[in-house]
Amino acid sequence: MVYEKIFMMTTGKQVKIVVRGYYSAGETTVEPFVEIWVKQRKELFFSPIGLELPRYGFESVGLNNMKDRAMHASGITDQQFEQVMTEFKHITTSSVLL
Repeated sequence: MVYEKIFMMTTGKQVKIVVRGYYSAGETTVEPFVEIWVKQRKELFFSPIGLELPRYGFESVGLNNMKDRAMHASGITDQQFEQVMTEFKHITTSSVLL
């Protein structure tokens, strides 16, 4: 499953958060993997500066450090990030997917 949300920042840039959900091995829960992309005016989306890879898993070691770096480089807030994760969780736990 893939869920995307784009935020327009006050500076005019756009930040796209892409959440890809995969079932964990032997589990019934969906594990999210997140990509954060930035788009300046009239450009294509690109990975934020200073990050080697745009995705990370939530169960990985050093998650908070990677999440903080991605959020700082892209300019999104904790509230925006949590909004996307809450929406993703509501979709993955809905009865439609069961």
